[in-house]
Amino acid sequence: MIRTLKNTETILGFIRSLEQRAPSEDPTVLARVQSIIGQVKASGRAGVLKLRAELENIPSTEKLTYSHEDLRELAQLCPAQTLSVIHRAIDRVRSYHQIQRDETRWATIGKSRFASRVQPLDSVALYVPGGKAFYPSSVVMAAVPAQVAGVERLAVFTPGRSLQDPVFAATVCALQIPEIHAVGGAQAVAMAAYGIEGVARCDKIVGPGNVYVATAKQCLAGRIGIDGFAGPSEILILGDGSSNPEWIALDMLAQAEHDEDASSVLVTTSVAEAEAVRQALERLLEKTCLDRSPIARTSLDKWGALCVVESRDALVKVANSLNAEHLHVQTRCAQETEGEKYWLSELKGVGAIFLGRWSAESFGDYLAGPSHVLPTAGTARFSSPLGVYDFVRRSSVLSLTQSDVLDLAESTGIFADAEQLWAHAAAARVRGARSLP
Repeated sequence: MIRTLKNTETILGFIRSLEQRAPSEDPTVLARVQSIIGQVKASGRAGVLKLRAELENIPSTEKLTYSHEDLRELAQLCPAQTLSVIHRAIDRVRSYHQIQRDETRWATIGKSRFASRVQPLDSVALYVPGGKAFYPSSVVMAAVPAQVAGVERLAVFTPGRSLQDPVFAATVCALQIPEIHAVGGAQAVAMAAYGIEGVARCDKIVGPGNVYVATAKQCLAGRIGIDGFAGPSEILILGDGSSNPEWIALDMLAQAEHDEDASSVLVTTSVAEAEAVRQALERLLEKTCLDRSPIARTSLDKWGALCVVESRDALVKVANSLNAEHLHVQTRCAQETEGEKYWLSELKGVGAIFLGRWSAESFGDYLAGPSHVLPTAGTARFSSPLGVYDFVRRSSVLSLTQSDVLDLAESTGIFADAEQLWAHAAAARVRGARSLP
């Protein structure tokens, strides 16, 4: 069911093969997405409704845009216990993201003043998948950082079937999101980018989606801000034989049940731990009658692995070659002060780090606090988790005094001369003329 690898070079080769899961430029997908974008751009609302009817089987006469108030009746069907947990998740995620708030900062050089001005974006589209499963947790993880940043207008875009789910409805009501658009796929991204009759365009779109959503983001980047190109989910677990094999197996299954292309990998210095986890995986999949077991089995068969290496340094080498979305360190020392320092200093380019066997990735998906919208498919080497900083823009501010200009003018003119830009030089030198008032 799941491969076992014991040679470091073979393991690194398998890690490199995981890059195949990254969204690729499929010519057929690209052509279809470009056609969809063209239809939305040319036909606006009529184009969106037509595409929604064709691709989501929703009659064009059915309502497109809802408010959280429209979903209040459906939200009341959400179990009280679940609603309580939704509010708790919102509170914890909000508390965490408060630490990411930034503000305009001023600096002084001589008598001149400079600033980095921070402002929230005016409008943000939150894309929430609704294909193989509903993800109300993704609404929390995207909306709360935007609200903390101060974004004035939030609009959810999600396939129409999401609006049949009481938990989804309860979540958008709890967050008091003013716009919910019942449309998914590439047409949703195009609608957010261009706007349609009655719905203004958005400044940015964030949130994971399928290959059509990812391709549409790529095509429209520049027309609308994007958070990145999401690929299948992944977890890398580092072990040394000290954790509970069944816990590790469940952590791997928690990723595998997402998608057939999700990746769950254990790298450990213990042969016995790898074998115990393999047995636990087989036992759990046989014992549990989960609807998503076939998905998990396919995922583990295609992209799962139990890897054995010789040392802690080898664990680090493998981890830093993957740049995993989720990295769970389940070694004995992970939550000790020195161990924590070691792992945080050695691990590079990771979406989210979970330290110690108690810190299950499932907590991060729902209630721990940080957003679970993370860079995937190796993109953690250059990008970060979704946060408050994704929902602000910065402007540089310059306020020069005459005395500073007298000092800077000739140097600026010389630099401009070197680039043969006469007007640049003249604009600086004329301000540096001491005869001016």
